[in-house]
Amino acid sequence: MIHSRWSFLIPIPLWAGVIGIIFFFNMLTLNDASYEMARQRGEVAFNLVQTMRHWNSLHGGVYAPLTQETPENPYLETSEITITSPEGVMLTKINPAYMTRQISNILAGSNLEVRLTSDRLINPDNEADDWETEAMEIVKQTRQAEFVQIDNERFRYLAPLYVEPSCQECHTGYQVGDFRGALSVSFPVEDVMVMTNELHHQSRITHMIAFIALTLTGILSIYGLRRITITLHQERSKREEIIVERTASLNQEIESRRASQKQLNYLAHHDELTRAKNRRWILKHLEKLLALQKTDPSSESNIALLMLDIDNFKKINDQYGHDAGDNVLQHFVKVIQKELRQNDHLGRYGGEEFIIILRGASKEKSFEIAERLRQAVMFEDFRFDNLTISISTSIGISFSTAAHPVNSSELISRSDQALYQAKRDGRNQTNLWHT
Repeated sequence: MIHSRWSFLIPIPLWAGVIGIIFFFNMLTLNDASYEMARQRGEVAFNLVQTMRHWNSLHGGVYAPLTQETPENPYLETSEITITSPEGVMLTKINPAYMTRQISNILAGSNLEVRLTSDRLINPDNEADDWETEAMEIVKQTRQAEFVQIDNERFRYLAPLYVEPSCQECHTGYQVGDFRGALSVSFPVEDVMVMTNELHHQSRITHMIAFIALTLTGILSIYGLRRITITLHQERSKREEIIVERTASLNQEIESRRASQKQLNYLAHHDELTRAKNRRWILKHLEKLLALQKTDPSSESNIALLMLDIDNFKKINDQYGHDAGDNVLQHFVKVIQKELRQNDHLGRYGGEEFIIILRGASKEKSFEIAERLRQAVMFEDFRFDNLTISISTSIGISFSTAAHPVNSSELISRSDQALYQAKRDGRNQTNLWHT
């Protein structure tokens, strides 16, 4: 009688043991989930930085305004470390390592820190700390994809960097596939705990309710476990959605910056209206060829400088308007470029004046090319808003040879004199400079 009366109490210790076991393993699951969440956070931060570094490397570095916060990189060896944009802004070249250092400095002291460490140290600021030194040695020896650990109340994540073909321009002495350093990510352990404390709290409440309710039924314990599992899946789904959204946003930003950088590079060397080389580029190229001429005595180093001017261009602007004048300039450049050789260079010197550099051409050949250009312009119909505009060009030619070299200023002056002589002789003519 006593046995049958109190037999319903017998399952209580059994249910308590079951609940205890379930509670214990559920805590392990939550701890594993916390650790995995932290590892994924480190992995995402690493991949985002590495994506930006890879994009930078594909472009051979990018240019940013030269400021006190972004000075020249003293460890970058390149001929154009600092350039000036057409608007006069000083730009300095940012390679992947320097860009990573800038990001690291911005994030220093925050809840998410990113550091670049090197196997062969160049920049003292990239010196690894004790944990990074040990972690780098482990991934270097084992070739594992990542190393994660909790160190001094911070979750630390480190992944190795290996030499790719685009890296070899700056990292000389390395072969493709060589270990060259690592990126480390760290953040407080409590950042992850904040995300999982609520789950732990819910789990304790659920199991307490289940312990009491299981004296009557085991349904609530099953429901509580299922609720926790669903919550974990929902949290994971939310994180994945956030990662997808942020990755898409980053890709859009990369595409936008890539287009802006491409346009900036183009405008640094080209005239915005006519798309010919701009004055700065054409004069710099002329100086370069004149310098090479001093070391090359052959006829291939001969330089002919053609200066072209559209005859009576002011009348076109006065009669048809500046839009028509701009259209004529653009069409004029297209006609000229069709007639030039592959190694000839056309640049806008100013207004309606243009310069052409011919290398390795004799006086006879230069005159022949100039005449071909002049006739091409003369026989071309320039159309604008149902108008047909006929134009002509006058051309002055000067030379510099290895036997009789001329500096750039004098060469331009001689071409200018020959051009104005052609205009004085009636325009629509080609004139050679004579001493």
